[in-house]
Amino acid sequence: MTEQSVDLAQVQAEIDEEVRNKRESGAFDLAKEQELERAFLLFAPRQGHTGAITATLRGVDAAVFVDPVAPITSNRPAGRVIKKTMRKASFWYFNWLADQVTRAFSMIAVALHLVEDELEQVNQRLDLVTIDTTPVLERPGRSTSTSWWVPLAMDTLSQVQGRVLIAACGDGWLVKTVTDAGGDAYGIDARPGKIQKAQLHGLDLREDDLIDHLSHVAALRLAGVVLTGTTEGVFITQRSLLLDRLEEVLSVDGTLIIHAQHPDSMLGDEIPPMLDFVGAKPMRPGTWSAVLEERGFEVTTTIADDGSDFLVVARRPGILNDA
Repeated sequence: MTEQSVDLAQVQAEIDEEVRNKRESGAFDLAKEQELERAFLLFAPRQGHTGAITATLRGVDAAVFVDPVAPITSNRPAGRVIKKTMRKASFWYFNWLADQVTRAFSMIAVALHLVEDELEQVNQRLDLVTIDTTPVLERPGRSTSTSWWVPLAMDTLSQVQGRVLIAACGDGWLVKTVTDAGGDAYGIDARPGKIQKAQLHGLDLREDDLIDHLSHVAALRLAGVVLTGTTEGVFITQRSLLLDRLEEVLSVDGTLIIHAQHPDSMLGDEIPPMLDFVGAKPMRPGTWSAVLEERGFEVTTTIADDGSDFLVVARRPGILNDA
């Protein structure tokens, strides 16, 4: 017996058609249908992200109609007759009231759907100017254990007392270098498959985006952060957000180490395709110094002999508030 693919759209259309036929034949009680719909929306999980608005509006649509016909079922023999008589006597009033309330709810529902449409358009526009994950720039010979900047970074990290985050850790070579030297380090990398093999060797590596990860780290939690290949492709609007997150998670005497490519070394065909794709331009060493000094860091910069990349070491003075 051969397997056949199921056309879910056709199945949904057939279900909708059957529901319409049942409604037209009177098999469905409108009030009971809405009661079931409200119960489903009450206990069904909402969709994630922007889908939560759509799911919630389904509940609003289900609650818009106000049924003026009160139920007359009763466990007592005379109860049904009494309820039916009362319903007849007051039907005109309840019908008028239900009509007013339904119209008001309908206007509210229309307004909410307009808001939903506007938010959907905003999200579509934002998708054009944002990126899902922080891009990572890799250049041969510049992000390995034998790179010129690694001894300088390790000399700084040897003075750090506490947990160190290493972004775009790749196979974890720098995490291992720090831990072998007696430090406490872990790494993150959002690129699929980058950390899988290294995790088997017992390194603390996580598949996570830099900005998202920093958003979930507690304030003053990290003693050090190392960024290599992660700052060049960040949008201008996201750089301030990145700095805000770093400033929040670093301890009062925390250290930030940034290894980046020099923009002067990436001209013409030397521009990495990744930077062309995201439309970003790396910051200069002097710009990093000025920005970090404005935030209270003590900054030193070192440029490679060939001028292709540079290292920024920023220390925040350990100033504690008076008790």
